[in-house]
Amino acid sequence: MTPWVHIIGGGLAGLSLGSELGRFKKLPGDVIISEPKPTNLKQRTFSYWFREQERLMLYPEFTANVWRLGTPTSLVDHVGQMMIYGTSTGEQVYRHTMKLIEAHPQIHIQSESIQVMPKATHVFDSRPCAIESFKIIQSFSGIEIELPKAHGINAVDLMKSIETTSTGIRFLYKLPLGPTRILIEHTEFTTSPASFNILDSMNIAYIKNTFGTDYREIRKERAHIPMGFRHLEKSFGISIGARAGMTRDATGYGYKTIKKFCRKTAMQLVRDNRTQIYQPSRVARWTDKMFLDLLSHRPDTIPDILVHIGRKMTGDQFAQFMAMSSPLDILRVISAAPLKPFALSLIGGYRWI
Repeated sequence: MTPWVHIIGGGLAGLSLGSELGRFKKLPGDVIISEPKPTNLKQRTFSYWFREQERLMLYPEFTANVWRLGTPTSLVDHVGQMMIYGTSTGEQVYRHTMKLIEAHPQIHIQSESIQVMPKATHVFDSRPCAIESFKIIQSFSGIEIELPKAHGINAVDLMKSIETTSTGIRFLYKLPLGPTRILIEHTEFTTSPASFNILDSMNIAYIKNTFGTDYREIRKERAHIPMGFRHLEKSFGISIGARAGMTRDATGYGYKTIKKFCRKTAMQLVRDNRTQIYQPSRVARWTDKMFLDLLSHRPDTIPDILVHIGRKMTGDQFAQFMAMSSPLDILRVISAAPLKPFALSLIGGYRWI
């Protein structure tokens, strides 16, 4: 029989939509999730900003209310009052989503790759897109380690030691995951894919210089994430996840957006047998485009711009912008940004910045 819903891809978006459908005891029809390796999700780490009332939807495993960003010579500390920085490990997300999926008699995971449009009433496509279609690439490689004693680190280094490269910017991301566990990650926002080997070597060098050689490697993670698209690839049905632009163009954060969209979509499907495509606000698209254009043409200006914005905003204001809470939050960051580079970028005057 033709399934009611067919989800192509069992990454974060695919399994999240499947698990949200699994919350309903009776579905209008069968749900198929096609994914050859759903356990790949276990190797990921997802971070996001949230409010306390969103905790039960997002299931953070680790939280922090202090985060930092800066260049090698300047550092900005933020403290969240209402906004919290949360992290969910891929292992935790996989267990939670699979528990709901496997318990539902109408939802089935099939180990397969889809090459043609499947037959179903509703089809959702979360396959990764070709890297050639990315406008800007977020390349990152991280190592989670366990230390023999407590590291004493409570703040999250979102973007530390931001520096310009020949193709964009690079920075250190440092995330505590418990008293003795920590994720060390180097990231590039770049116009061409960064070398994972180089990022790996930077991680090892930082770990040895900071913590010494007495540590246990738990896992590694690496990926190229789209920050906007040059062109959209053809999808089977409705695009979801990074394929639909749910990873923020200016930052790459997408976990919270994906979870909220999947919950709303599941409810629409069950109640009304309909859904709608994901569409960020026009203000968000415009703001992110300005940032990506500057990053493409004048990456040397980005470190100082980010520090300037960080100093002008409170921790909650910065977090609300990063979380894409509302157009008002986006307008707030525009007012905090230095006028000259953004004004000149609007008219293509990058060389005068």
